Amino acid sequence: MPVTPPTSESPLTYTVEDLCQDAAIEIGIIPPGEDLDSDDAQWIFRKLNYLLDIWATSKKYVYASAFNYYVLPSNLPVAADGSAKVTIGPGPGANYFATQRPVKILSASAIINNVTPPVLAPIQINDNQWWAGVTLPGITSMYPTDLFYNPAWPNGELYLRPISNTNFGLRLETWVLLSQFGSITDPIGGPESEVTVPPGYRTALMLSLAESLQPGSNRSNPLLTGNAAAARAAIFGNNSPSANISTRDSGMPGNQEGRRSTTFSYRTRTWT
Repeated sequence: MPVTPPTSESPLTYTVEDLCQDAAIEIGIIPPGEDLDSDDAQWIFRKLNYLLDIWATSKKYVYASAFNYYVLPSNLPVAADGSAKVTIGPGPGANYFATQRPVKILSASAIINNVTPPVLAPIQINDNQWWAGVTLPGITSMYPTDLFYNPAWPNGELYLRPISNTNFGLRLETWVLLSQFGSITDPIGGPESEVTVPPGYRTALMLSLAESLQPGSNRSNPLLTGNAAAARAAIFGNNSPSANISTRDSGMPGNQEGRRSTTFSYRTRTWT
């Protein structure tokens, strides 16, 4: 029969402060059972957000993709070159509010919703060189066929072409990343509470934070680098696409210098 905790015991939950404290214990700033003083706690909290700031820049730190739905805007202010941009992000005045300013737009579709069932019309994602070569940025149509995304700050900028003259829907696929914490008392879930970070991230954050504290605290843990790397590999390995593995000719030797050619003549039974 399983052993259960006393009914009076509260479920285990974590806050950012707990994570900071555990990181400090990991490298010996404080012993278990002792609390951080306020100055050390705030320094470690800032270091945590510095770490998350870096993690928000690369695809391997992305734990999911999100499909967000908006309405194609019409009657947008037109710039001198005839173009019209749509802003997206958490900053004031954004046309599309998003808790995170998208690092990248992965895919986009116009939702033709005046038919049943609605039809998704794919929108081509283009780079800045494509946008620089557009000669008629101000043309209009029912829905756009092309998009250029400029990840400006605090709100990203969407340049849709043609400019929509119909309020169809718009579906955008974006990366989902861990956001920086606003307060050291922010909750980060627990075994029986609402999970606010994906599985594995709490451990990877704590160990990576402890690793980053070593120079500033003038302390070190010889095992920490390996433990932190293993924790990151456990979560980031799920986020990275598998590499394609191939050989040059059905497993035959490659054509690197000093090796035989990959061309085999079955008539003469020789490499050529």
